[in-house]
Amino acid sequence: MPSANFPGIESIVDDIAKCELDYRDRVEDALRDAELSQREEELLERLDSYLPTLVYAFDSQVPPPRERGGNLALVKEYYEWEDTSGDADARRHAAIRSYLATETERRGQFNLNRAQNARIAAHFDAMGREFLDLGLPRHAAMAYQNAADMYLPLQERTKRERSLLNRRRAQHRTRPPGLTRIWEAVFDAVCGYSYKPFRMLGWMAAVLMLFSLAVWACGPSGLDRSVHGCLINFLNPLAFRDLDPNFGAAAQVLLVLESYLGSVSMAIFFALLVRD
Repeated sequence: MPSANFPGIESIVDDIAKCELDYRDRVEDALRDAELSQREEELLERLDSYLPTLVYAFDSQVPPPRERGGNLALVKEYYEWEDTSGDADARRHAAIRSYLATETERRGQFNLNRAQNARIAAHFDAMGREFLDLGLPRHAAMAYQNAADMYLPLQERTKRERSLLNRRRAQHRTRPPGLTRIWEAVFDAVCGYSYKPFRMLGWMAAVLMLFSLAVWACGPSGLDRSVHGCLINFLNPLAFRDLDPNFGAAAQVLLVLESYLGSVSMAIFFALLVRD
C-alpha cells in the first residue's frame, strides 16, 4: 500500500522533503567550497538534528500499525533513491530523503515486527553502499552502524558482522594519509578488522613461505630442511641442539623472529575465533 494513502503521511513526507532541501543547500555549499570531506561530520550532526522533530510528528500523526494493516508507514520513501537516475546530485538527495524516512520510522513509538526490522536493516546496508558510491563515507559508516544495531536483536550474527566490517572500511576512507591509514589497511588485509579470522591462515602461510626461502638462502641447510625447520619452528620454537648444527648464524636469527611471529599469530588467531 502506498504510504501516502495513510492519514498523516503526506504531512510527514512534506516535512522530510523540507529537511532534505535544507540539508541539500548545506551539502552544495560544502561541494562548492571543495570541503565535503572536511565538513561531513558537521553535516551528519545537522542531519541528526532533524530527527527529533520528524519522529515527534510521526508519532503524533501516523495511525498505529493495526489501523494500516501492519504495513511500514514510510516504505514508499525508503526505495525512491533506487529509481533515481545516475546523476550524482539527484541520487544524493534521494538517498538523504530515504535515510530520514527510514530513521524516522525506526525511532518511532510503534514496535516493528521481526520481518520489518530485517527489511529496514537490509535497507540500511544498501544505503551504506550508496553513500560510499556518492563519496560520503561517514554517512555510509552511520548507515552500516544502524544496520548492525538492528541485526543484533534479530540474532543475525553473520549479517551484523558484515555490517560492522563495512562500517570499519567506510571509516578507513575518512583517514588522512599516514601510519594510521597504513595500519588499518594491513589490519583489514590480514583479518578483516577481526571479522574474518580465517584470513590469518593466508597470512601464516605467507610468513612460512617467506621465512623458508630466507632461511634456505642463508644456508647451509637445503630447501627441504629449511621448510621443515620453519614449519616446526612456527608452532614450537626449535631448541639450540636443533639450530646449531643445521643452520647458520643468519638463519638462526630469522628462525627466532619467525618463532615470535608464529606465537603472536596463533594467539591472535585463536582469540579471534572465540570472541563473542
